[in-house]
Amino acid sequence: MSATLKNYFFKLVLLAVVFTLTFSAVSAPALPRRSYIIQGSDLSTVVDLVQTSGGTVTSELSIINGVAAYLTDSAVTALQAHPAIHYVTPNVQVEASSLAVSETTSMTGAKPTLPSGEFTEAVGADYVWEQGVTGKGVTIALVDSGMAAFNPLRRNTSRQNRLLAWKDFVQNRPSPMDPNGHGTHIASIMVNSVRDANRSYNGMAPDANLVVVRVLNKEGRGSYETVIKGIQWVVDHKDMYDIKIMNLSITGEVVAPYWADPLNQAVTRAWAEGITVITCAGNSGPDPLTVSIPGNNPYVITVGAFTDAYTPRNWTDDYLVEFSAAGPTMDAFIKPDVIAPGAHMVGMMSNASYISQQHDANWLRGTQYYEMAGTSQAAAVVAGIIALMYEENPDLTPDQVKYRLMITSMPMIEGGVDPQYARANYSVFQQGAGRVNAPDAVLAADIEGSANFGMDIWKDLSGEEHYQGYAYYDEDSGIYGVQGVENTDDGYTVWDGGFGIWSGGFGIWSGGFGIWSGGFGIWSGGFGIWSGGFGIWSGGFGIWSGGYGIWSGGYGIWSGNYGLWNEPMQSPTTSSNEFDQSNAKTPPAYGRDQSGNLNLPDFSQMRLGVDHWVEE
Repeated sequence: MSATLKNYFFKLVLLAVVFTLTFSAVSAPALPRRSYIIQGSDLSTVVDLVQTSGGTVTSELSIINGVAAYLTDSAVTALQAHPAIHYVTPNVQVEASSLAVSETTSMTGAKPTLPSGEFTEAVGADYVWEQGVTGKGVTIALVDSGMAAFNPLRRNTSRQNRLLAWKDFVQNRPSPMDPNGHGTHIASIMVNSVRDANRSYNGMAPDANLVVVRVLNKEGRGSYETVIKGIQWVVDHKDMYDIKIMNLSITGEVVAPYWADPLNQAVTRAWAEGITVITCAGNSGPDPLTVSIPGNNPYVITVGAFTDAYTPRNWTDDYLVEFSAAGPTMDAFIKPDVIAPGAHMVGMMSNASYISQQHDANWLRGTQYYEMAGTSQAAAVVAGIIALMYEENPDLTPDQVKYRLMITSMPMIEGGVDPQYARANYSVFQQGAGRVNAPDAVLAADIEGSANFGMDIWKDLSGEEHYQGYAYYDEDSGIYGVQGVENTDDGYTVWDGGFGIWSGGFGIWSGGFGIWSGGFGIWSGGFGIWSGGFGIWSGGFGIWSGGYGIWSGGYGIWSGNYGLWNEPMQSPTTSSNEFDQSNAKTPPAYGRDQSGNLNLPDFSQMRLGVDHWVEE
């Protein structure tokens, strides 16, 4: 039978089912329907099949060859049986990722009484500004709860308009607004053009341009559908507004491998189209395996949070905040990629916003500024740094941006004279490459290389190949480790799952770690010189120069198993960068198997409560 006849026959069967359900039980109540994301071989086919099954299409999502639609259970079953349908995924909720400072930190020191850009000093942005780099000509897309129309956010340091576009997928309002407040706070951290009492800007890239896409409601919640629509709009308008960066400070529960999840597919597509995507790790730490979606996406830049303890020029009291989510991901990738300031973050917000009215932020009395905490705010810091990077190096690709950002970051270590023997404060699964370093990331010369080595993003999107990381869990010792990296009990590459000082020192770093002066945090005048010669790592960027393995060795081709999804990944039996899967469970792949059957995760077992599923 030809494909055309099969399709025609399938439509007849669906019509018969719909006719029977409609006319055999006229007096019965309407069947409950839920919202799903349905993806297939092409958009028009998916629309046709969904409508034929009795579903109601609410959005066309061309970026993932799919639609959002309300379906009955019987329609879901029928669509799953059709060979042109690849995925049927619940349209679950996502939310903003910020917390009230008073509930999340126990820091000492005086709280600010005036707007202050301390986080900009903690990462060295003030030094970059002194070189004349402020984000000019670089456009950031903010996909969030909207933005209040405060002048320091709408206008750059020259008082010129920099809000290039506004799109509202929640209420379709024509003018910028933010009933929640989260998006405004994030925008303030990225681009606020007001100077504080110390003449530092209150935003990381005060001259960057903005487009703002509203996808979260008054309570700070949205759905896969609205967020994917927002991402699709950004990709469609990338060339019109020269969008280089997209900030997604939102989180959702991970329910599928990155490549089978429709939100992650949209994020991956944005990266493939040349947009550098920054997202947050989430605020569900400190335990392992807590990185949220889309932070679990291996391509994008995922940011965790540390605090400077109100002393931005003194690094000795800095620490990783407990809410910062930790890796590895369920696909065995190391996340977060970097960490940035994410506590006592001061930014603008309307006093009438939901967050303000719920007292979920510390109001700086007499101002429009609020103090909040979260990996959302940390992601905004990194988005600002990347805007500075693009002004200085406009031809960078997203993979080159990620490489440059990570290779210049500084792992947080205990104080010591020689970092070759210093102890790691936190594992690679909590701090990634370490704390971001704006001066070197923006201004350093002769950095060549790309992140995501060994991964073909277009093959990933087409379904030809998928990838898995090199993390593993050793059940006997109770630690997480990295395949292909010698286990030296170093506290960075091995982790016992606890919080605080990790199980050992840094070990011997390949290539050297630069000259360590024993101090932290004061830029002493020269380019890239942090407190006596830290900056650009002498010897070739420290940990990366010796072929560190995690990053330079690429990634494995997904081999049909699910890594940490069902059973913790067993420890390696060899020193190579290959998984030994002889004893690992291999549940069916999401999507179609070799026989053409559609296999999906059991969402009822994925902790998806009523509050997480979009009901009709």
